[in-house]
Amino acid sequence: MNAPDTEASYAQWYEQAWADRDEGIYPQLFPTIRPDVFTLDQTDSLQAWLESDIAEVGEADPAWGAFGVRVSPPSEGIPVWTYVTSGLSNPFTVAPGGEYSPEGPSGIGYELVIHTPEEARWPILRLLDMMAYNLVCLRAFAPGGRFQVEGTLDGGDSKLTGFVFLPSPLAPEGFQLPSGRVQLLTAVGVTRNEMAFARSNGVDKLLDKLDTQGTGIATVPERDEVKLSEL
Repeated sequence: MNAPDTEASYAQWYEQAWADRDEGIYPQLFPTIRPDVFTLDQTDSLQAWLESDIAEVGEADPAWGAFGVRVSPPSEGIPVWTYVTSGLSNPFTVAPGGEYSPEGPSGIGYELVIHTPEEARWPILRLLDMMAYNLVCLRAFAPGGRFQVEGTLDGGDSKLTGFVFLPSPLAPEGFQLPSGRVQLLTAVGVTRNEMAFARSNGVDKLLDKLDTQGTGIATVPERDEVKLSEL
């Protein structure tokens, strides 16, 4: 299948995929989601990764600046704060008239989610940074994967220094856009030792320990490291 080949029809197709996600699917998954979007062009994340040693593109696509993060306060079904990216699954990877598969990934094929018990600014900044990393360094995340950050997740005294990724239980099979399939990946904050444990034993085994501690997939910056042991 090919994307529309005229500028006007392509723009309509692109915008329809964006609207289907942000105005249709997201309000169903996150009933309290706010309309505001914290965008990449409000930060220096893209430029910072462009200046890094692992940048794979020479300049940012102007369209990336409108990609961002949306916030959903707790609801009856989701009793935590939720932060979700908006843009990584936009079909920016397909040019007008370009070939794509509706069963293949839309954009890079996923959006990222962080859950926290309290409202905070740091999840927005971390998600924007990870979006920029994906876009500029051409490195994607996957279920079971890990990502080490510089410093701590909240920029303070937290022991959490990275993320592990798993399919969101809110949409374990993902969802469909006109431009392809999208997976929701939940990023769970972990310590360096917990990340090493997940690398050796699998993310599921680490999540079992987090469930026992009571945090589950929510990221709690002030929590203690779980008790780890090789299985």
